[in-house]
Amino acid sequence: MKLMPHTDWSDIVATDQSGSVQKILDGTLRAIGSIGARRLSMSDISEASGVSRGTLYRYFTSKEDVLAAVSEYICSSFEKGIIEAGEGIADPIERFRAVMRFYGRFTIERSPDGIFEVEPAFHLNFLRSHFSRHKAAVQQALDPVLDHFEMLTGSRLDRDIFCDTMVRLQLSTLIIPATPQWLAIWNGAPDRLCKWALQIAGHHAEHKRG
Repeated sequence: MKLMPHTDWSDIVATDQSGSVQKILDGTLRAIGSIGARRLSMSDISEASGVSRGTLYRYFTSKEDVLAAVSEYICSSFEKGIIEAGEGIADPIERFRAVMRFYGRFTIERSPDGIFEVEPAFHLNFLRSHFSRHKAAVQQALDPVLDHFEMLTGSRLDRDIFCDTMVRLQLSTLIIPATPQWLAIWNGAPDRLCKWALQIAGHHAEHKRG
């Protein structure tokens, strides 16, 4: 049965007992990283995925279908993963930490070495077409955290700008790879922002007393 590119591929992968869909999507990413999307053929995808051409064509009609499915799979996996990373964590700063760590890991794991250099057009098109969805998912995951910061500071945050900046910062690591030092800065952001919010809250309290 052919599956359309807009299918929720994260669900399909989770329920595919044979593991063929996961192999195809992961194999396609590896193939893009080695030969590029423009030169990619269904034979290349079959070979990189370790599945037969018959299995490949069971799910996809063309290379374009596979590439669209890969893009949708990455985006839907991110949306679900970043929201799930913070679920059930009552402490807002711990929730913030969990979301930041997930985002950092996801960017590294879903960007195979060399893929940006070999096929920048594929990567740039993906980032531009899915940016708003990524930002919306980040904001949904962090809304309780931002509620907490607003309560501490007694002022409203521009959540759109905050989440827009977060997404752009993390995406920059696709061009300039994240070093251990950068990951430490990224993962330590919740504590620094909490300290900043408490300082503002203390300043406001002193100002009122004065």
